[in-house]
Amino acid sequence: MLLLVALYLSYVFEVPIIDVFVPLLIFALVLSVFQITWYNKKKNIKTMARDWVVIAICLIILMIWGFLKLQENKLENEVYDVIEEKVQDETFSIEFIDEVDYYEEKYFVVSYTIKGDPTEYLEWYYRKDGEWLHDETK
Repeated sequence: MLLLVALYLSYVFEVPIIDVFVPLLIFALVLSVFQITWYNKKKNIKTMARDWVVIAICLIILMIWGFLKLQENKLENEVYDVIEEKVQDETFSIEFIDEVDYYEEKYFVVSYTIKGDPTEYLEWYYRKDGEWLHDETK
């Protein structure tokens, strides 16, 4: 049921499904904890394994999502630093970062604009030994 609600909201509001699914998972987690700690005790219902499984699944998915989000932010910050070195004192904004496999090498395509300049820059980078190497600008 939760997945169907997430799919519907994602489609209607045109947002990535993970942006809708994470708050719903947090809601399910809080609801499950509430059920175990208060409702089951009040109604004198024995806690079932199903309750703990729901909590475990929600926690695992949220931890995986958190790890992926941290990796994404780390990549964004590294790209931001590389572009900042290149444009120096100019104010810029990154439009998108895309990961592309090209001839068995993992490239990062970065699109950015500089404030006051109508040109949209598209640059290709790859990483070698933890260092960002510039390949091409279009």
